[in-house]
Amino acid sequence: MITIRPGFDVIGLALSIYLEIQVTFDSPGSPSDAPLHCSVTYEGPGKEDVVLVADENLLTRTALYVLRCHGQRAFPKGTNVHIINNIPLGRGLGSSGAAVVGGVMLANEVGKLGLSKNRMLDYSLMVERHPDNVAAALYGGFVGTYLNELDPKDTERKEIPLSEVLPQPAGGVDTGIIPPEPPYDIGHYKKFRWAKEVKCIAIIPNFEVPTAEARKCLPEKYTRANMVFNLQRTALLTTSLGESPPDPDMIYQGMQDKVHQPYRQHLIPGLSEVLQSLSPKSHPGLLGICLSGAGPTILALATTNFSSIADAISSKLISEHQKQKGETIKCDWKLLTPANDGATVTHHPPDSTSPSAAPSSSSPAMTYASAGVSIPTGNQLIQRIRATAASTARPGASASLGGFGGTFDLHAAGYTSSPTLIHCIDGVGTKLKVAFAVGSYRSVGIDLVAMNVNDLIVQGAEPLSFLDYYATSRLQLEVAAEFVEGVAEGCRSAGCALVGGETAEMPGMYGAGEFDAAGQATGAVPRGRKVLPDMEAMREGDVLLGLASSGAHSNGFSLIRKIVEDRTGLGYGDRAPWVEGEEVTVGEALLTPTKIYVKALLPLLQASDFTGIKGLAHITGGGLVENIPRMLPSHLAATLDAQSWEVPAVLRWLKRTGNVGNDEFVRAFNAGLGMVLVVDIARASEVTKKLREAGETVWEVGRLGNRGEGALGCLLDKMETWK
Repeated sequence: MITIRPGFDVIGLALSIYLEIQVTFDSPGSPSDAPLHCSVTYEGPGKEDVVLVADENLLTRTALYVLRCHGQRAFPKGTNVHIINNIPLGRGLGSSGAAVVGGVMLANEVGKLGLSKNRMLDYSLMVERHPDNVAAALYGGFVGTYLNELDPKDTERKEIPLSEVLPQPAGGVDTGIIPPEPPYDIGHYKKFRWAKEVKCIAIIPNFEVPTAEARKCLPEKYTRANMVFNLQRTALLTTSLGESPPDPDMIYQGMQDKVHQPYRQHLIPGLSEVLQSLSPKSHPGLLGICLSGAGPTILALATTNFSSIADAISSKLISEHQKQKGETIKCDWKLLTPANDGATVTHHPPDSTSPSAAPSSSSPAMTYASAGVSIPTGNQLIQRIRATAASTARPGASASLGGFGGTFDLHAAGYTSSPTLIHCIDGVGTKLKVAFAVGSYRSVGIDLVAMNVNDLIVQGAEPLSFLDYYATSRLQLEVAAEFVEGVAEGCRSAGCALVGGETAEMPGMYGAGEFDAAGQATGAVPRGRKVLPDMEAMREGDVLLGLASSGAHSNGFSLIRKIVEDRTGLGYGDRAPWVEGEEVTVGEALLTPTKIYVKALLPLLQASDFTGIKGLAHITGGGLVENIPRMLPSHLAATLDAQSWEVPAVLRWLKRTGNVGNDEFVRAFNAGLGMVLVVDIARASEVTKKLREAGETVWEVGRLGNRGEGALGCLLDKMETWK
């Protein structure tokens, strides 16, 4: 959880970085000498500094407080608590709030107390007096909170633990007396909307800001002007962050602060420089910057350009820390999304193994979750995308998810006799790296479908069904859901059903925040109709028609990234220099989805006279010179006039900036043609007219001619005119 400024313990946000508690019990009768019947183990950053004694560790100490309020002096015998904490300690990311909420929930489960979440909020707030952190951890999402004033009698008892690491007794002392139960309805909260475009960049320096120092530096009184300044911005910020598209200027101003950050700048060298030098104008995609909690973590809200924003903030912090304190620090950064589910509990059935297989108190039970695989998150993803997949339903498939395989009824789809089935499989390639840098994933979902269904249509097949494979080291629900939404959009454009898929969470296989994806499409050619290309029908003089691409499509991105990153110094959030008349970033322009040609071509291919189309080539890896020959017989070659079609501005810019030679250009990129057709000369005008009526940009780009022995299957004339 983090605190979004401006405000004092007012607005909290639960983010996708988690504390997990695994609880197991020794077999009945097993000897246990653990204090208070509880063995504590821990994994996560900073584990060497974590106390593993039940009545001293904050999480288990909180649980003991709740249990003792209900007359239970200790944990049930043989309790093993294994804590997996991915929240960095002492960095302002709400680790103490998560521990307190986790402790209350732990007590509720092992003590079988039956507390409601609202009542658990009361217990949590007796320990952690920051309602923003606690409510965000417990309920999830983006929340506003306030805390009732408590009678000193309710808080002064030393049986009540305190979460803050301040120079005072920690509390939670076992006096043998039952601690006082909290008053009811201590805290109040309200969930706000959060625009899905807004992501959170957490820049985490590798030093701590002690809570005592962070509190000590704040004044006891504030000026009226400063309090009004913050209150006015808080009132606007909660609404602004829920609006789509978000307003960068409104949010940037709304996150300004005069009651916290000005007084903590000496604790966090570089903070003032970051706040003064970064803005939505200097870094497109940025919405606002603030300290997270007491710091030193800095939170940047953004819609794109995540890596360059994180790098800019990190470099400021590192250089200023070196300058002011003479110390070298490191900064980690994480791209996070809101965690809307809050605190959850999953019950696992007891192992059916023998008692001897039960984990000992010194060796916690191993689980899939402890290995980094979250089955609940995978289940949440399926629930999240069910409606998305269902939107792709078509005759023959209901597009419902959750079974062991996708089904398709050919008869219901209109195939009364057995058709020829065509299967294609493909991926998106390193275009995904641009998506990671920008933090936008819908378009590459469309790409995944396009790369497959365009391969189907060139064989004359109607796309029927689609399967996707999504693999990552740690499943991020929002990222995966956005990607699948793009897959569904592509399926709707192609008229095929998303009938299933596979999500693989494989810890250690991919970099943080990265994934790979592949897709498989199935199509059908009716019985009695030839599968294209019809090489026997091709003749010298047949016309080559080219359909315009939407840009780079999904090929050549290893070279594209090399040109952008090494030759220009541009960030993916910088303005695209090849786009005129509108503000478009490099990343946004490069992520333009691959064009799907199915709806324009399929009616022509299904026509009873076949409209004279003899072959089609989808221009992907290998470009024009390698894909066009794939549809031609060995005795014919294609000759293209490079002046006859328009090369997109993005490809011209890449060619010029990277000094890419002509031969390399037509092998690495599509050169502006996403699809090339071989058409009977007598039908070329008719096909051109129908494709243009379907919305395609069409050019006559060349002819077929005789191919001499050893000659190339595709030749391009007048490439020297490309500049």
